[in-house]
Amino acid sequence: MKRVKSNYHALHVLRTAEPKLRDAIISNYNKELLNSINEFILNVLYGKVKLTVCNTRKFLKHMVTLRKVAD
Repeated sequence: MKRVKSNYHALHVLRTAEPKLRDAIISNYNKELLNSINEFILNVLYGKVKLTVCNTRKFLKHMVTLRKVAD
């Protein structure tokens, strides 16, 4: 979780950015940002991050893809 906290602002920008900007950021990522995204996905998969019912439904649609990313 330390890695996610250290890259909180970059993750926030990714969350709020438009798709073109998000793609540009991800295509020029650094290893630390990628590890932060990976750690966040694992925390969600293991249930360490509490999700609302609405977010859980959205998450379930992409669970297979997220598991592939996390590995």
